[in-house]
Amino acid sequence: MNIDRNQIWVGVVAGILVPFVAYAFLLMLSEKLDIWFPELTADGESVIAPRTVYLLAICTNLIPFHLMDRQRLTKAMRGTIIATFILGVIWLLYFGKNMLE
Repeated sequence: MNIDRNQIWVGVVAGILVPFVAYAFLLMLSEKLDIWFPELTADGESVIAPRTVYLLAICTNLIPFHLMDRQRLTKAMRGTIIATFILGVIWLLYFGKNMLE
């Protein structure tokens, strides 16, 4: 079975899966940093704020976007942008109220 990789749904799937995996990796890294540098943690908070971990995970969509750009998969790139936009709006709605404090 041959799948056409230049489809919007391929980009959307990549745009959802890559940040999901990156979030898991960044969360593990954050936990390790908390163990390695306990003097940086205050009041049970993590070295890296949760909103930063989420934002960095969303930014990892630049990796599949760049790979799709090199292969000229323009429809898949659009799918990745759509997924990034949706994740960014969710991030903004969830953490936006705390940004003004």
